[in-house]
Amino acid sequence: MTTIVSLEAKLRRLRAIEGGPARHRGLFRRAGSDFLVFGADGHGYRNTPLRPAEVEAFERDLGVPLPAAYREFLLRIGPGAGPHYGLFTPDEVLLEGDGRDPSGAFPFVRADAERIYRAWLDWLDDPGPKPGGPPRGGSAPWRAPGAIIIGTHGCDGYTALVTTGELVGTVWTVWSVGNSWRPAKAPPAAGAKAPRGPAAPIYLGPTPGFDAWYDAWLDTALAELSPTPVAEPPPDGG
Repeated sequence: MTTIVSLEAKLRRLRAIEGGPARHRGLFRRAGSDFLVFGADGHGYRNTPLRPAEVEAFERDLGVPLPAAYREFLLRIGPGAGPHYGLFTPDEVLLEGDGRDPSGAFPFVRADAERIYRAWLDWLDDPGPKPGGPPRGGSAPWRAPGAIIIGTHGCDGYTALVTTGELVGTVWTVWSVGNSWRPAKAPPAAGAKAPRGPAAPIYLGPTPGFDAWYDAWLDTALAELSPTPVAEPPPDGG
């Protein structure tokens, strides 16, 4: 079970690997890039916990309570380091949400999430050629009600957190070009730059919660950046 304590511990490990002393850091860094984890050059693993009064003001501005796991994260760890280009501050969330109603009805229900997720898995499992690319997600305006934007992938990709309805607290990937929504998968970490190569993908199901999504990013990054154990020499005569 994911807890805020385990997220804190894993984030500390990741910071230590990417920001360790030179003799250790040399195993993980590459010329021309400060960090191997995607997006970390921007957020620099900086997290600033919010005060309760700041979270309460954020909720008043949104007009809706924050999902419990995200709220606890903001209080204990805070925006900053996170998947893709990091997690937005409240001001950035409000700026990206201009014209959006977080207290409105989210356009998808659980059955929609399951249908979209199943179509994606079927596409991944199909061994045949895939000339058309992955299936389109659910169609809705990218500034749909009932959700807030908590981060960006760059270009037209964003991470949305649902704030109303039966899918409250779930994390979605949304593309502003094409107005396409899909339940979020584990975010990328270091990818091809990792010393151990890309980690096995983590699929989060049709209703990924915020803590599971963040934890999957940490697990992927740690798996990719952890050094390969050195084999013990065989015993004498072995």
